[in-house]
Amino acid sequence: MSYKENEVVAKYTKGNNLSDCGEYNVNDLLEMFDETEITIDELGNTDGVTVNDLVTFGTTDCNLVVTSECDDMFCYYNNNEVECSLELDYEFANESI
Repeated sequence: MSYKENEVVAKYTKGNNLSDCGEYNVNDLLEMFDETEITIDELGNTDGVTVNDLVTFGTTDCNLVVTSECDDMFCYYNNNEVECSLELDYEFANESI
């Protein structure tokens, strides 16, 4: 995977309407990435599958992760467990106390 944990904005688990941190829903995902292809590597390559292809009846058909990298946003397949940004912000705030 080409993203880092601190770049994660949200992740969606297969079959859910809300992101795992509850801040975003599938409509937000579709609004941000309408007809955008899923990024598969650090070079920005895609496999021709769009975000729209992976949403059925208001839920995601696979695990997805949204990242913010250098003022750009990307959507990747999520094949591993990555915490969402709210959890990371909370952990960082507690570490600096």
